Amino acid sequence: MVSSQIEVKISEVSSSPPQVTALHSSTPLVSPTSIDLSPEEYDKMKDCVVKDNSEEASSSLTSTPTMTTHAKNAIKIPKTQFEGVIGTALFQTLGPILQKQQMKKSKLIEKQVYLPKSNYTMHYLEREPVFDIPKEKTMMSCINIDYRDQQPTIILFHGVGQKAVDFAAFVNKLDIPSNIRILIPEQAGHGKDVDRARVEGNEYEQPTHQSMLSTTSEWLDEVHASNNCNAFGISMGGGVAYYIHHHRPDKIQRAVLVSPAIPCCVDKKLISGLRDGTNNFFCFESRQDVKLLMRDLSTGRNDDKRKKKDPIPKFFNEAVYRMHKKNSPQGHYKGLLMNILPTEEGGEQGNVFTATSDIHSDATRLIIWPEKDQIINYEQGKAFFKETATSDEENKTEFETIPDCGHVWHADGRIITDLIQARTRGYLLDSYLFAFIICTTSCTARSF
Repeated sequence: MVSSQIEVKISEVSSSPPQVTALHSSTPLVSPTSIDLSPEEYDKMKDCVVKDNSEEASSSLTSTPTMTTHAKNAIKIPKTQFEGVIGTALFQTLGPILQKQQMKKSKLIEKQVYLPKSNYTMHYLEREPVFDIPKEKTMMSCINIDYRDQQPTIILFHGVGQKAVDFAAFVNKLDIPSNIRILIPEQAGHGKDVDRARVEGNEYEQPTHQSMLSTTSEWLDEVHASNNCNAFGISMGGGVAYYIHHHRPDKIQRAVLVSPAIPCCVDKKLISGLRDGTNNFFCFESRQDVKLLMRDLSTGRNDDKRKKKDPIPKFFNEAVYRMHKKNSPQGHYKGLLMNILPTEEGGEQGNVFTATSDIHSDATRLIIWPEKDQIINYEQGKAFFKETATSDEENKTEFETIPDCGHVWHADGRIITDLIQARTRGYLLDSYLFAFIICTTSCTARSF
């Protein structure tokens, strides 16, 4: 197993504030683009809120509120209320605008497909491939007759609490060639499926490790994924990518796994905290839960030496908490987490989800792990993916680490997807250099 480190150059750190990201957040309105407010803009927005509140309170009066009245009302507004109002307003206005821009640029289209075996409708995003066909040729005469089986495809698997659309910005940064198909499935209990959970209420069945694997496998067939797919997965998505790579080697050729949430690699302190209620993770019950989660997604709530103690401005904590309460059914994410927490290791013979060592050691893959990950434990991950190379065959696993980085954020405030972008792109595209060739001479046409 090849092991190395991804170099993190401190000189590249920008003085701008960190990105506010939707990674592992249960609210869809935490934008992946940074929002930077100057003191003047902050005061201006605050004055607007004060003005609205004072006008409402004095609607029965004939006189116009004075600046003194505005100042008095500003004092009366609790800090959490003010931050909640302003932060929520920003998420509800700027968030959708920025996400729409990223989606338009990515050319990803929202789709859904019914899975008859699973009796489930799966939502996903797709960017269809674009072919550079010579003017004197036709599509039917230029595409290789076996194009469907050969079509290079990249599949991205999202993390817990994410939605498929959260990957739009990352797709844009990867700059994947237009002749490569892109697919992003949305797991049950996430994204648009949360609407179904809201409608079904107590009748809603939370996903399990096995159901996510079986629905994803069936989805690959229903969307006619080729046998030339490379996969990327982060956190829970890394776990899904790991198991689907093992389960469907006919489809997935190589994979990039970032802090893959393989059950026995989930941090043991996190598990105990979730079970005894001392850690609510992203099942927020207060503004404080949001603050602690954001620190845990960096290098840990107890790490007071990092440059960015809070990776997102504390100003947004109240807004994130309010949007979480508004957008998800009560107890939904708590139920989801409890349903996919690791079971007793080795409890059921043949159960791949209770395995304590690598079940797919011959896979071609790149594993990237932040060394200070508080969610999916780095040391437990190293023990799971132990060296398995034999004397007569080169190990196909590359294991790389990111020093001074947590599950989502580096200690200096940068987001992990920016740190791994170049390495991920190079690894995913390497096998596609000569994998799919558009014929320059006429080929026998075949219906498709």
